[in-house]
Amino acid sequence: MSSLIQSTLLFITVSIFAIYGSGLAALYGALVSLSNTWLFDWYFRKQKVAADADAQTSYKMAIKSSVLRVFSLMVLVLLGLGFLELEAQPLVVCLVLGQVGFILDRLRQK
Repeated sequence: MSSLIQSTLLFITVSIFAIYGSGLAALYGALVSLSNTWLFDWYFRKQKVAADADAQTSYKMAIKSSVLRVFSLMVLVLLGLGFLELEAQPLVVCLVLGQVGFILDRLRQK
């Protein structure tokens, strides 16, 4: 799926933070956001293939997708803030703007 708005928002935000010396943390936040989008797209394609599945199977796949995405998001953010000791503000701003861009892209595609 196309993530034009998300990619544009992230590119602009990372560029702005890079000017002020926080580019690495912003880039990491952008990559975490994009990884969340990639996971969503992967599960979406997987669910399309299993379109003939019953409602219970589709529901289980949706729950599994949500849990995996939230868990990976938490682990990657904690890894960035804890182990990599990145700045919190640029990381979180890029993460949030990436998710806003993700939502806007999905609304645009409807």
